[in-house]
Amino acid sequence: MKKTSALLVLVAAICLFTPDAAAQVSFGLRAGQYTDIEEPMVGVELITKIAPHWYFNPNIEYVFVDDGDLVTFNADVHYDFTTGSNVLLVWAGGGLAVVHENIVESDTNIGANILGGVGWRLGEVIPYVQAKALLGDRDDFVVAGGIRF
Repeated sequence: MKKTSALLVLVAAICLFTPDAAAQVSFGLRAGQYTDIEEPMVGVELITKIAPHWYFNPNIEYVFVDDGDLVTFNADVHYDFTTGSNVLLVWAGGGLAVVHENIVESDTNIGANILGGVGWRLGEVIPYVQAKALLGDRDDFVVAGGIRF
């Protein structure tokens, strides 16, 4: 659990010390399915603009597995494509995944994410759908929907 706490502090510090963080950070909630293990998940995220069209998106996902725990800590970066619309958002990206599972035995592994999503800017909120491939010791495909504030 100390590793988990240390990672959370690191993610928070990175977001807080990004230039203009107060004006550039938004928060999000997501839910979805890890399709290979057929288990639901919930997650939280921060989205920080780091350059024109580029966003840092640290997030944590908790997967509801039977008889144990599965948590992913993700340091993703994505690029928002120009769509010609003030409403439609389309992005693609990837990043580092730290996967901690305590199912049969406790184990923590490093992996990678490849992701893409579509969102709709509706005033101050952005509902979205996203697909992600988790690659590493625990390969999986994740389909999620969420909302960013």
